[in-house]
Amino acid sequence: MATYSAVNGVPGDFHLMHYGARAIGGSAIVFTEMTCVTPEGRITPGCPGLWNDEQQSAWARIVRFVHAQSDAKMALQLGHAGRKGSTRRAWDGIDMPLNDVARDGENWPLVAPSALPYMDGVSQVPNEMTQIDMADVLAAFVSAAERGAKAGFDWLELHCAHGYLLSGFISPLTNQRKDDYGGSLENRLRFPLAVFTALRNVWPNDKPMSVRISAHDWVEGGITPDDAIEIAKQFKVAGVDFLDCSSGQVDKREKPVS
Repeated sequence: MATYSAVNGVPGDFHLMHYGARAIGGSAIVFTEMTCVTPEGRITPGCPGLWNDEQQSAWARIVRFVHAQSDAKMALQLGHAGRKGSTRRAWDGIDMPLNDVARDGENWPLVAPSALPYMDGVSQVPNEMTQIDMADVLAAFVSAAERGAKAGFDWLELHCAHGYLLSGFISPLTNQRKDDYGGSLENRLRFPLAVFTALRNVWPNDKPMSVRISAHDWVEGGITPDDAIEIAKQFKVAGVDFLDCSSGQVDKREKPVS
């Protein structure tokens, strides 16, 4: 879960305690919160990243501590906030754009599959991604995965849930593109699968990879459990070892039911 406690994307003593406590407490595997692959891919200014050497060293310190003090494994969850980025920390107004109240400067520009804001009239309108944007983001994911391997993580998870960038490609509610990356589920999966495949090619073969998905959008016309089965099949073909199924947080109209 997001803790909004990093400084310039760098995890600190809070994170050492946060993850270390769970490891020492008996967890078999401890996942990081979504760790962002670029500064612009952060949810908030307090979110951690893995795009530079300082961040890599800080994560390596945490991994070494967990390994030295427990039998727990450490899993790195990589993601990009997409249209849900550049917002305040939860206690300053969750999902709200940055402003003077947040004391974190101006909003940074956002990218997404389509130019659709998360909240109409409130959220920043993202730029629809170009082929160049997609290539840049894919490269950032690969670089972060390589840094994660060097930091000693045991497991890598790709965040494709909750309306963040890759989830935004998968859901028809957020992906209204007219090119090869929109329309059918096959097309909407094209970029997330490309990112996963690129990560699988650089992540150590003897270490597992998982993908987190929103298996139900809880909005008419969105992803359903039947779609989730097909999504799982496609990632399985690409080499996924484990599917982490969550739901929702893609569209504010959601109405979860039991």
